[in-house]
Amino acid sequence: MGKNTVQVTFADIMGTCEGKEDIDCSNKGLTSLSGCPEKVGNFNCSGNQLTTLEGAPKKVKGDFNCSGNLLTLLEGAPEEVRGHFDCSNNRLVSLAGSPVFVMGDFSCAGNQLTSLKGETNDAHLAGCPEIVEGDFNCSGNKLTTLDGAPVMLGGDFDCSGNQLAKLDGAPKKIHGDFDCSNNQLTSLGGSPHCIMGDFVCNGNLLTSLKGGTREVGGNFNCSDNKLTTLKGANKKINGFFNCSANQLTTLKGAPEEVNAFICSKNQLSSLKWAPEKVRGDFDCSGNQLISLEGAPKKVKGNFNCSGNQLSELDGTVKKVGGDFICENNTKVFDEEQVRLVCNVKGNCIF
Repeated sequence: MGKNTVQVTFADIMGTCEGKEDIDCSNKGLTSLSGCPEKVGNFNCSGNQLTTLEGAPKKVKGDFNCSGNLLTLLEGAPEEVRGHFDCSNNRLVSLAGSPVFVMGDFSCAGNQLTSLKGETNDAHLAGCPEIVEGDFNCSGNKLTTLDGAPVMLGGDFDCSGNQLAKLDGAPKKIHGDFDCSNNQLTSLGGSPHCIMGDFVCNGNLLTSLKGGTREVGGNFNCSDNKLTTLKGANKKINGFFNCSANQLTTLKGAPEEVNAFICSKNQLSSLKWAPEKVRGDFDCSGNQLISLEGAPKKVKGNFNCSGNQLSELDGTVKKVGGDFICENNTKVFDEEQVRLVCNVKGNCIF
């Protein structure tokens, strides 16, 4: 006969706690929250053996942390959380029972979710919060769709490391960063219309940037995909644009103005169509370039053309505000040759 599971309740370990104060009952071996006060400040029950949140406080004025338990559902979760809500690293298969409104961050990362929707007709157990005033993190699950994601979001949205093939269901506006990296995306269709922070879609299966977001306020990282063209990219990127480690043979469609531009580790034989204005670094290393024709005339940061097939440095780049790096080319260059063709403010590295 198997051993009976020993039940360890909140009351057994913590005794009687006054309401409205902060309570930390993490890593106590709890199997039940029976005996919790109804109202608390911050509440931390992480790292226990909870399979249900029944008995949890109804109102939490601060943060609620139930991460690292054995939860498969959130039934019994607080009805109101005014801080962060962290249910990461459990065994959740549904977000049924989540608060409708979270005033801080919401993290359900590292679970077994295949959907952000609930699986019940009960309005209280509808699924993912509709409004999250902070960041939303659903990374490291098994999501194949973003249907059911928050309608309103105040911070970052992280859905990286799932099994998404498309972004349908994503919030329309992201006030922070949007990270959909390391999924199985073949298209950017369904992307948010506006991302005020960074857009990170590296490590997918993208062959095109068409259908992507209309406005990106920060950096754009589409590296480590299967891009053969940059058509569909935004014309202006306020941060860096990273399209390294793709299958590009041309830069046609690249942004016209960027902070920094990284097109290393592609199959480029020409820099034609490169951005005209680069406010930071320009990195075209690890390609098949035989000429620097098409490079920006002025680069305010470092210029790196290492690991190509260059036998001469003649080209359109005339002024570099940082270092000029030209290691491991067909010809070994010296400082005099570099400074003869380009005004370099920093060091010449060859």
